[in-house]
Amino acid sequence: MSRANIAEWAYLVGCGSAVLALVFRSLFFLTPFSVTICRKTNVKPSTLLQLAVLSFVLSIASRGW
Repeated sequence: MSRANIAEWAYLVGCGSAVLALVFRSLFFLTPFSVTICRKTNVKPSTLLQLAVLSFVLSIASRGW
């Protein structure tokens, strides 16, 4: 797998997790359903946002080489 492919996949994962974090954050404050998801899976909106930032950093780092 070349560095360009790694950068592209990291960028796509970053975009996807950022969108999921935004949607999950909006649902987190509007419905009690998301609170039960957080309790069962330990997934929080901040975790998804951290994954997005880490993926974007990986994407930039792999393109720089």
